[in-house]
Amino acid sequence: MSSRLFSATRRRVCTLPLASPTWCPRTPTTRALTTSASNPSPFTVSCSGLSAAASVVGRAPFVRRAASITGRILLFTTFGFIMAAAPAYESAAAILSPPSDAGSLDLFTAQDEDSKAKEDYINSHPFVAALRADPDLVESRPHMKIPPAWRRHNLTGGTLMGRGKMVIPPFSWTERTGKSYVQITHVGTDLCGHMGIIHGGFLATMLDEGLARCCFPVLPFNVGMTAKLEINYKAPAMADQYLVLRATTVKVEGRKAWVEGHIETLPTEEGQEPTILATASALYVSPRQASVCFPLHVGFGHSPSNITWHPSLTRHERNQLRRQRGFTIWFTGLSASGKSTVATALEQHLLHIGLAAYRLDGDNVRFGLNKDLGFSEKDRNENIRRIAEVAKLFADSSTIALTSFISPYRADRQIARDLHAQSSQAGDDPLPFIEVFVDVPLEEAEKRDPKGLYKKARAGEIKDFTGISAPYEAPEAPEITIRTDQLSVEECVRKIVEYLAKEGLITQTQETSTTYDDDDEERETTAGRGEVIKHGLVSA
Repeated sequence: MSSRLFSATRRRVCTLPLASPTWCPRTPTTRALTTSASNPSPFTVSCSGLSAAASVVGRAPFVRRAASITGRILLFTTFGFIMAAAPAYESAAAILSPPSDAGSLDLFTAQDEDSKAKEDYINSHPFVAALRADPDLVESRPHMKIPPAWRRHNLTGGTLMGRGKMVIPPFSWTERTGKSYVQITHVGTDLCGHMGIIHGGFLATMLDEGLARCCFPVLPFNVGMTAKLEINYKAPAMADQYLVLRATTVKVEGRKAWVEGHIETLPTEEGQEPTILATASALYVSPRQASVCFPLHVGFGHSPSNITWHPSLTRHERNQLRRQRGFTIWFTGLSASGKSTVATALEQHLLHIGLAAYRLDGDNVRFGLNKDLGFSEKDRNENIRRIAEVAKLFADSSTIALTSFISPYRADRQIARDLHAQSSQAGDDPLPFIEVFVDVPLEEAEKRDPKGLYKKARAGEIKDFTGISAPYEAPEAPEITIRTDQLSVEECVRKIVEYLAKEGLITQTQETSTTYDDDDEERETTAGRGEVIKHGLVSA
């Protein structure tokens, strides 16, 4: 008699001679084969080893099924992540590697005859040819630099783009220094407020965006927020025509940029004068958080300002942007002649008519930059040389530098004058240097003696004192000579201002100077440049 025992694989068979065999379950997972009690047999088979193998193999199908299901889940999950991450990767790649200015010109292809006709008209227009011939202008289509996934959520790049609106993306030309900007746009009939007239809100949006793009290259991280925008509408803008936006950066101070611009019509024939439709002036401020929020320069392709702006900025451009010319007014004369008094009054006047000016004197130089110098001839020479270098830097920054030092030696004053003459850049004039001789007799200076220095010098307590124990070499040909013993402070200031106006260094036009503090609070000062106003020591 035999019985067959199937192994875990159910492929191998064991034939065993048994007497009345019975299967006795020992555990749920193991079995033992024994003989019947009525027919004992010396031969008893224990299958514990086989049972253990069967236990392991019994779990194998479950493990295989679990592994199969897990693998399928991982496969579909990975595939889902890949599909979901593709748009995000595309957007990230577009930010990290935005299209170049030249590359943006190839990102739009006209799909219908109307779009093709408008593209061809702009590309063949003489005005566009002149812009493309200017080597200082960079052409681009800035709206095409916006990542495609974001573009449909952008007002001017998506919502206002399309048939009946802006059927083709605008063309733009930006000056490399961020000084000027030109944009050409076609406006359709779906942008109207009144029938056939483009909505003023669209023109405002166009001006806000265009003026901002003009100054982005000069702002930190090439980004700015609109702090102030003033628009004056001059004429109706008719639908279905080409508009030209022009903008100019007029002033830059740290995180702030002032821009002016206007929208005009594109002449349809040669010699036709454009019509001004709207003018605008704006202030843009780069947010303090720009270094965190905009580390990737999402200003859409502009170069960092600290690379392209400063090295290429000429003195002429700086003067134009700051709307004033930098120069140095060098006061020289005996101690107690009135140099500091007149210089202080002149500084106040210049500041109150909206001009940047700064006065250098013993208080802010001798106790800082030149605190290591004494009053020997050698130290006096070095003192004047350092002051001349600092004044030159102020003047080169389009600031009016006023120096009020005795500067007793002609040679030292000539060195200061030569420094200003030699600092000119290609195409720029030398920095103006105006020598003001504050002429008073020694007796008058001694009579004033507000600090008692002459008395101490006469007593021998002070050595090398100019006019007493050290020489003073009066200027031979100063630009201005003032006698403070004959003229009041106001008259001295008026005489200097009249000279500056005559030489074209300051203007005499009525002008409003607007400044902003760190919280962007506006302050305005109105005065006639070139006129002496009443403030402190200065009277009308």
